[in-house]
Amino acid sequence: MHLRNFLQLLCALLLTLQAFAGGMSAWEEKTPKGNNIYYDGTAGGWITLTLDTTEVMFRHFYFYKGCTIATDDSLHYIINENNNTIQRFDNEAAWKAAIKAQGLNPLWKREYNDAYGTDKFGHILLLIFFPIPLLLPILWLVCLISLFFTSRKFFTARKHFSWIYPVIVLLVILYDNIPQSI
Repeated sequence: MHLRNFLQLLCALLLTLQAFAGGMSAWEEKTPKGNNIYYDGTAGGWITLTLDTTEVMFRHFYFYKGCTIATDDSLHYIINENNNTIQRFDNEAAWKAAIKAQGLNPLWKREYNDAYGTDKFGHILLLIFFPIPLLLPILWLVCLISLFFTSRKFFTARKHFSWIYPVIVLLVILYDNIPQSI
């Protein structure tokens, strides 16, 4: 009964407090070439890329071959971060032709929007709601240690899990930390 009263009091306090979420979605990151890219958390989803003294605002983008290819509703950009040049297009067809002419069409495009800086927090929530990723390293360690014992039970499964799991973890880490398109 004591725990129930405590939970009721906690809910009553939490429900009476005001929560302000403005700015919680703001982020600032570095591009693969070291320039600043940020989003101030306001409605509309405008992302700003700063090259030396020039700022470019857009809504969707991807990185490829040292360039940031960006677009919004009416303007399209090819931002070459190697030499800090910006190509601006009012026409989507001309922009796509320039992308094709410069060889900036990746085989696999990793396109981002205003959630670029905050999508990394999803992994933390995933670990909270689904504890399986926390159990897999423990299972891997048990399998690795059990390979040194003479038991033949599930030996093939343990042997394969011992090398497959680290490879998958490495691929996920690379995927999460390298924002470039392929």
